[in-house]
Amino acid sequence: MRIRDLILPEDRIFFTLFKDMAGKISEASAVLNEITHELPGGTEKGHKIRQLEHLADEVTRQIYEKLNESLITPLEPDEIARLAPALDDVMDRIDRVTHQICNYGIPGSNDLLKEFSYLMILSSTEISHAIDDLTTLKKADEVAKHASETNRLYNLSTELLSRSVIELFRTDDLLLIIKLKDIYEGMARVMEMYNDVAHVLSDIARSHT
Repeated sequence: MRIRDLILPEDRIFFTLFKDMAGKISEASAVLNEITHELPGGTEKGHKIRQLEHLADEVTRQIYEKLNESLITPLEPDEIARLAPALDDVMDRIDRVTHQICNYGIPGSNDLLKEFSYLMILSSTEISHAIDDLTTLKKADEVAKHASETNRLYNLSTELLSRSVIELFRTDDLLLIIKLKDIYEGMARVMEMYNDVAHVLSDIARSHT
């Protein structure tokens, strides 16, 4: 036990806020998955993700506010300061690619869009589990496992992006190629943000082992 833990109780609000953020990310990924399965319908659901993104911004603000106020934190201050923006970046990117999909007038869905969105759901689940395990600081190995699985999913997304480029050029619709390429790259960017969260969680797990 650290000496500072014997002096003042830790402020556990950070774990509550991180869980809240992870929950909003999971909800956003689920809505995006619905949209990718309902195209060209379902685009009206994009406003829900925009609302979640605004709420996530507020959670991030609260985390930094609490970090400035708290004398004792359950994680090191720099760990909290890394994890908060990493999670916020995931939400921002989900919001961005959702509005690309909704605004580009895609004529219908395809397997690639569905696969990308499914990888996001799986990644959201791993991140949520990792943060749940992080709350006790006694399951560092489990946190690391979830981070590793998120990294594996990211690697799958890079393979999916490569495959999507090949598929793109099997159509003669140049405008659709441009739109889909932008969307696929945007979805791959979301997966990169999940992987960044996984790196932060892995580092935190390692420091608390």
